[in-house]
Amino acid sequence: MKALVVCKHPENSKEAESCRIIEKDFSPVYSWKNDLSKKDLEGIDLVIAIGGDGTVLSAAHYLIDKPILAVNSSPSTSEGALTTISVDELDDKLKEIKNNNAKEEKLERIEVLINNQPLDLLALNEVFIANEKAYLISKYNVKFKAKEEEQRSSGIIFSTGTGSTAWFKSAGGSPFSSQSKFIEMIVREPYIRRISKFSMLKETIKENEEFEITPLVPSVLAVDSIREFKVKKGDSIKIRISKHPLRRIK
Repeated sequence: MKALVVCKHPENSKEAESCRIIEKDFSPVYSWKNDLSKKDLEGIDLVIAIGGDGTVLSAAHYLIDKPILAVNSSPSTSEGALTTISVDELDDKLKEIKNNNAKEEKLERIEVLINNQPLDLLALNEVFIANEKAYLISKYNVKFKAKEEEQRSSGIIFSTGTGSTAWFKSAGGSPFSSQSKFIEMIVREPYIRRISKFSMLKETIKENEEFEITPLVPSVLAVDSIREFKVKKGDSIKIRISKHPLRRIK
């Protein structure tokens, strides 16, 4: 079995010590989380992310049909909401995997299309769209089902169940299950005045549905608060639930 090990700190750290455990039974290759690319996943049977939530998110972005083992390298300093085990449990979990006894769960993800071209990565937590200058108001047109309207706000968040306990909740959303086959949208700080009353402040995007946003100003699209894409005025951004949930080893 060939494992891609994605580390936050690859040398002189707990992560590096854990890598030596992995080498006993696997054929590992290594990647620094900030340098990870889709090409690193070629020929891989398993991804092992060792670090915190940021490391797990980076490791999951390009992963389509292979499982991920998410390891918290420092439970005393890292929230580890996306991890399932600590470094101390890694040896036992690797034995389970080797013996085909490990269990998995599926976490739903978000797919983004810009001008009908899908991004080559999937969001596990959320997608955020706003004015490229954070201190300026975001102006955009939204279209969903039979409704369409122009809005002004400080941005718009699309969340999975996995991400619903984080930024989405802080923005006023209600958490929901990570296995839920839908995406929740919430408008952040809508600019509501006498002549601007919006009807689409919270929406649920189910399977086979698309939510479309057209920026009316130069904007930015952020995936899991890690990877950022510039979008131009008039670009079409479509949001939908991915057909490829993340396979996370319990």
